[in-house]
Amino acid sequence: MEKGLKNSWVVCSLIGFGVIFAWGISAVHLFDLDELYFAEITREMIRTGCYGQVTFNFEPLYEKPPLFFWLQAASMHLWGVNEIGARFPNWICGLLTLATVYYIGRHYKGRWFGFVWMCLYATAFLPHFYFKSAIIDPFFNYFLLLAIYCLSRAATLSKRGWYSCAGLSIGCALLAKGPMALMIPLATLSLSYTWFKESVVQLKLLVLTIWVATVVLSCWLIPEIWAHGWTFIKEFWAYHLLLYHKPVATHAQPWYYHYLVLFFGCFPSSLFAICFLKANRWLQNHYFAANMQALLAVVLLIFTLVGTKIVHYSSMAYFPITFFAADFFYQQARKYSYPGYWFVAIGLAIGGTLVFMPWMMRHKHLWVTLIKNQAIKDALTLSVLWNYWDSLPGLVYIIGIGIAYYFLLQLRLVPFMGTFMGTNMCALALFLIRVAPKIEAYTQKEMVDFCKACKGKSLYLRTVGFKSAAPLFYADQSKTLQQPDIVWLLEGAIDKPCLFILYKSDKALLAAYPSIKHIKDAGCFSFYKRLPKSFVPIQPIVD
Repeated sequence: MEKGLKNSWVVCSLIGFGVIFAWGISAVHLFDLDELYFAEITREMIRTGCYGQVTFNFEPLYEKPPLFFWLQAASMHLWGVNEIGARFPNWICGLLTLATVYYIGRHYKGRWFGFVWMCLYATAFLPHFYFKSAIIDPFFNYFLLLAIYCLSRAATLSKRGWYSCAGLSIGCALLAKGPMALMIPLATLSLSYTWFKESVVQLKLLVLTIWVATVVLSCWLIPEIWAHGWTFIKEFWAYHLLLYHKPVATHAQPWYYHYLVLFFGCFPSSLFAICFLKANRWLQNHYFAANMQALLAVVLLIFTLVGTKIVHYSSMAYFPITFFAADFFYQQARKYSYPGYWFVAIGLAIGGTLVFMPWMMRHKHLWVTLIKNQAIKDALTLSVLWNYWDSLPGLVYIIGIGIAYYFLLQLRLVPFMGTFMGTNMCALALFLIRVAPKIEAYTQKEMVDFCKACKGKSLYLRTVGFKSAAPLFYADQSKTLQQPDIVWLLEGAIDKPCLFILYKSDKALLAAYPSIKHIKDAGCFSFYKRLPKSFVPIQPIVD
């Protein structure tokens, strides 16, 4: 099988995955909060021409370093300030990641292993979806994977070049997201040392890695400190310490949250990874494999303890999960018991949920009274046309799982893997076409459309009672219209019309301001306006 795998197959697969990642990349608007938040930061960099400092609402922001925004700015110069421009960097990252995964896998156990790992990673739900997104994590994870691989190679080859490459990767990860870029690799190496001591990273040369990473980070940080003092360092640490110790609003989840996210988000790779790890409790045959096992444990431990729990926080675990699933199949798993019943049961449950969803949305009156959150209730009052064709992703998934299970019963592993990988991709593509736009209609489309209608008009546009980047990004507000003082907008002597967006359930927040008039309600949102005293409208501000 190893001999039958040609390089042309790998190249064709990468091209195919590139086409699939591009499919539906602009099918929906950028989602609040992360996608829109990051895209707005980049838009402001482009509008001001100041690429050295991160800003939001044209004010300094100390939550993120700038590397991803530089990449996104280059993309927006190419594609425009839009969804494609914001998401294109992660499309590139997807292809880089798959090529790197294949390369690492080939050096680990051969071309077949690298190919299987690459395909498993590309077709798992969450990794596949993230390469269509505009968030930082795909690049952050890519740099960390490179760092851990380089350090693993450095331990076995004892060459300084690998330590320098690891430092370069960690430095880029630090520039992308911050201190976790150093914490995760060091914690991974420390944990793997507890059971794998044959060839480990040399501490003296590890200093070289940290030094190189520091140099890379300093290329931006020293000019930032020179220009603006130590404010970034102080505010950055204060923000992240708060983030790790106390859950941010709407992101308080139970301790097992990431376990569920990873299991279903990487299904069925997660199922086969569990089977592999049950049979190989502590991997001692290869240093990189031991580090991947330690990486999985470190990510789960850190983000179980972190107070704020968001889906993509644990996304670094996608690499070890699919890695161990690939090892399961590489060994053809004949010495392991197949989790066939679990595979078909969980697959049918996922497919059944997708099939049943349109029926549920067409019969909301049967269950909407059970919802306690008023904003969600208001959102569901919106008239969104669901039909039974929207069950197609679920039907495809159920049929695909059934065919894959048939091959599994016959121990025909190649057809089995090909079937469930293809099933995942088809179901995701159909989901993006049929279902995602309707989910967006409930959650944010009315607000986004309202903001887009304000683009190019001389007015103030603000949200009240919640945070959103949509008014800034989709109305393309300029620095001259910046007005952070909400009290002035509500009751001051404004010089331009001011429009407000708030949740319908929060209407009481504007009840005390008689000069603010209601425009309309749409879904969970309410829209208001306040005009300056001397303003004489020539035409309606909002249709």
